[in-house]
Amino acid sequence: MRLLFTLILLFITTAPTFSQESGRVETTIQMRRSSGILVNNSKTRATLYKEAITVDNAASIRLQFGRTTLGNPPIGGQPTILRITSYQDGAVQHLTSKTLEEWRYTSAWFNGSMVLVEIIADPHASPSHVALNHVLIETLPRSICGPHDDRVLSDDPKAGRVYPIGCTAWLIDDPNHCLLSAGHCTDSMDMMEFNVPLSNSNGSWQHPGPEDQYMIDPASLQFVDNTIGDDWAYFGCFPNTETGLTAAEAQGEWYTLAESAPAVDGQTIRITGYGTTSPPVDSTWNSAQKTHSGPYTSLAGNSIAYTVDTTGGNSGSAVLNETTGEAIGIHTNGGCGSYGENYGCAIHNSGLQYALANPQGVCIPNNYLEFGYPNGLPTSVTPNTITPFLFTITDGTESPLPETIQFRIIIDGSPQNLEVISFGNNTYQVMLPSMECNSEVGFYISITTDQGTFVSEPYDAPNNLYEIIVGTLEETSLITAHFDNGMPLGWSATGLWHASSSCTPTGSCDGGSFMYFGQDSSCTYDTGSTTQGTLISPTISINDVQEELVLTFCYALETEEYDGYDTAKVYANGELVATLEESPQWTEYEITLPNAIYHQLTITWVFDSVDSQFNSYRGLHIDGVLLIAHEIACEAPPCIGDINQDNNVDISDLLLLIDAWGSSGIGDFDNNGVIDVTDMLMLIGAWGVCE
Repeated sequence: MRLLFTLILLFITTAPTFSQESGRVETTIQMRRSSGILVNNSKTRATLYKEAITVDNAASIRLQFGRTTLGNPPIGGQPTILRITSYQDGAVQHLTSKTLEEWRYTSAWFNGSMVLVEIIADPHASPSHVALNHVLIETLPRSICGPHDDRVLSDDPKAGRVYPIGCTAWLIDDPNHCLLSAGHCTDSMDMMEFNVPLSNSNGSWQHPGPEDQYMIDPASLQFVDNTIGDDWAYFGCFPNTETGLTAAEAQGEWYTLAESAPAVDGQTIRITGYGTTSPPVDSTWNSAQKTHSGPYTSLAGNSIAYTVDTTGGNSGSAVLNETTGEAIGIHTNGGCGSYGENYGCAIHNSGLQYALANPQGVCIPNNYLEFGYPNGLPTSVTPNTITPFLFTITDGTESPLPETIQFRIIIDGSPQNLEVISFGNNTYQVMLPSMECNSEVGFYISITTDQGTFVSEPYDAPNNLYEIIVGTLEETSLITAHFDNGMPLGWSATGLWHASSSCTPTGSCDGGSFMYFGQDSSCTYDTGSTTQGTLISPTISINDVQEELVLTFCYALETEEYDGYDTAKVYANGELVATLEESPQWTEYEITLPNAIYHQLTITWVFDSVDSQFNSYRGLHIDGVLLIAHEIACEAPPCIGDINQDNNVDISDLLLLIDAWGSSGIGDFDNNGVIDVTDMLMLIGAWGVCE
């Protein structure tokens, strides 16, 4: 039996803070503890393992286990028990193998900062072990950066309260004046409230009238909720039901975003938001808008810090640089109580910047007008052929000025404007020019509205274009491997990799044998020591591949499931392209490979146990490997316009087309069911000897 061991965990991490939605303060600490393999060799039921887990400053604790096995009891015996006990109040949870699975390998919450973990088993029960991965803790909120809460009431029209979570969000200067907040505030995000009144005397919320409430558009929401510096949300709201106005139109103000958070140089930061309160602060101030300012203290990558008073509910607030009047980030985490600073996500976070450049839903500026494509967007065209393209432009929030329409096409880097022909009823046509096979082609449409707004389709053109393939996109299989007859010629393997039909995962792939990293005799990769091996495909030439390469395969993976151990990775020419996640059943995986840097290609699957412990799991299976090259085929096109098929487009073909005008048949080059002016333009465009 192991001796009682006390583990004291201090909050020393790169992100030692708590998120600040309304009140709940939860932190996850990664830790790796193991009981080792345990067997009861005594004659009576016994405690095989004891370990006390202590976390300073924790108000409550919850444990997250990794691969934990509670051994089967002998016939007629009692189940093996994982027992967790709170030192504060004596609360106890007993977990069996069945209930541990039902609890998804976590414990209940326990009050206090210390719990005792034990394994209790009968004599002759099968081996047990417990692996602890993480500890979740709740702490008492403390993000006031001094002895007193120095926030004062405010009425900034740019900031609103997120319902029902109670975070803060704020209007910004993007084209549609959408909002920013914290990514961890997006759970149950439903509605925005502006001009929020004070709370009741007991601190319960009061809501503004319906004219100040706005429903959030779920299609607009983009967010990330990772670590400090990578915690942001970008979204928009529908217009108000009572006023018909957007939040920005009603509020009349919005924050100006900085291009990036500056280096620290004596700036003053202001945080305005809907933080909670506690005595002696007046309870009517709870979750009402308050503001405070203080020093800007640090910039580290995407993380910014400042000593400004905040509390739960301030998450999502703008981090305002009062020196410039620009928002330099999003407030996300408190830490003043323990670390002297509160924290936020810098505005230059690359994911946030990408979202701002690629708005969704109501945040897309092109809702000024509606664009349509009766025959669809042209994703590919026949080489050396003139191709008609129809589109429509109709009213959105504003109306189009048809005389301002421009259709811009870029062929191999050379831009040109195409003539736009009006067919009436808001319908227009251009004739895409004859282009060489495999040309790089993109296009966009631009127009001005009756309100003077310049609109491009797609949004942010010419930085963003609709792309066209000139030719036919075809698939070629470069590698196909099913392993039904063992490992194919040209493949190689090391370590425990071998062709097998044993230890089969659940689910389905393509049947038959597969490649397996493990031992058929035990269905584990436990060799008593660290084990590693590679499965390597043949090396193939891809010099002729012009487009993307797509690798697909089936896999199944069972390990101790702890970060950094028992890893399964895929490499292309030695570069990591995928890290496989745990999957006990067959799962199909797809990877698009960056073929542009390769002349030859080798695919490698690598399994590495990293250590010699907890290797009694099934391991890794691979099957159904398929490497596809997407290539553009350049077949000789038909001679458009050659109705009499004499290999020449001339007056004879034109007369035949006029004779068939209004009907359908061989002169219907655009296949729209009628011979009309479009077909005549295509014929004239192909005038001369067929090539």
